[in-house]
Amino acid sequence: MHFLSYIYRNGLWISVPLFIISAALLCFFILNVIRSVRQAYLLSVPLLGQQETQFAEEGRVVLCTQGPLLSFRFAKLDYELTGDNGMPVEGRTTWFHARTSGLSWVRMEVKSYRIPMPGRYILRIKGLEPGSSPDSEHQIVFMRPHLARSIGYVIGIVLSGLLFVGSIVLFFLRLVSKNGNA
Repeated sequence: MHFLSYIYRNGLWISVPLFIISAALLCFFILNVIRSVRQAYLLSVPLLGQQETQFAEEGRVVLCTQGPLLSFRFAKLDYELTGDNGMPVEGRTTWFHARTSGLSWVRMEVKSYRIPMPGRYILRIKGLEPGSSPDSEHQIVFMRPHLARSIGYVIGIVLSGLLFVGSIVLFFLRLVSKNGNA
């Protein structure tokens, strides 16, 4: 209790550096979550029944759908990735469909694959309506996994945001109480 009363008594002096530190942390976490999503991008392909894709490195990739907000074009689609030799690449549906969105578009994680070696792969999409023409608004995007890092940055944003607001509240509480005592 002594520590909290010390912070309250010296609130004017503590809140200013706390405000600066929390604002810097808030900027740091926001910029890093944006950078993390941008660096995870590998490639995008149009929404077609079958097409070739090229992966430059082995490892995990995440298949994402990207299109306009509230689009139902990806509903009931199934995705299959096979190697150039016809061997299927084992994929699993993601449990938590992470979303990234802009003002008019949304990207959602759907499936995760482990690419065994660099090379050409064939992506088959089952469930597309026959005769549907490809457009530039609907795409399949492959990304490196970044969900855990993004969640860490979001937690950092929330905590530094709480510290930011708390420093402002502490400053004005002490300012009002000093003026009331004078």
